[in-house]
Amino acid sequence: MRAAGVLYIAASVGFLVVFGWLASAFGYPDVLDRSAAEVLPALLSLGVSGRLVWIAYALLPLLLIPAAVGAIEHFRGSDGLLARGARLGLILQVVAALTMMLGLARWSTANWALAEAWVTADASQRVVLAAVFDAFNAYLGNAIGEFVGELALYGSFLAFAGALWTRGSRRMAIFGAITGVAGLIGMFRNITDVVQPAADVTNLLLPLFLIGFGVFLIRRGGKAG
Repeated sequence: MRAAGVLYIAASVGFLVVFGWLASAFGYPDVLDRSAAEVLPALLSLGVSGRLVWIAYALLPLLLIPAAVGAIEHFRGSDGLLARGARLGLILQVVAALTMMLGLARWSTANWALAEAWVTADASQRVVLAAVFDAFNAYLGNAIGEFVGELALYGSFLAFAGALWTRGSRRMAIFGAITGVAGLIGMFRNITDVVQPAADVTNLLLPLFLIGFGVFLIRRGGKAG
């Protein structure tokens, strides 16, 4: 449990650091609303260091897998609904980690290749490259990385929240439930602007919950040890 807690905290801090760097150097995530003609040259201008940052960003969600495995140690020996809720949280978090990784990995792989091809492409070729770029962002980014990834991630929070409530950890359960509900509402931000406030709230709650859950697991692991 202590190792799981450290991993949740590391994942949260890592996301904040990398996201902050990309926001400063690349205008992320606002850059997602721009055309390929603007984004691809800017992506390539990040250089080797920027590509490494994108690789790190794509790998960060994978920390959630061993973290979730360690987290269910808190529910070891539980029976019935409690145990099933914890296992569901684990399964959903594995799905979230893999789909989010896949969505983010497009920047250092597929989109990077498009950016390199853009440099020497003529006008007609750039039309094709722009169409492929938009398709990658729509399917790998919006559909798989964001929608499926966030659906699984926030669903895992609700599953863990239910298990935590049954186990008696009421405050952490409420925190997880609020974060999960806000996230599930905010994930529709690409469809309607009405839910943007929920998405903004989730951007604050998500790192706080991961850090709080991490601290909770470290403390419980210490008591168990």
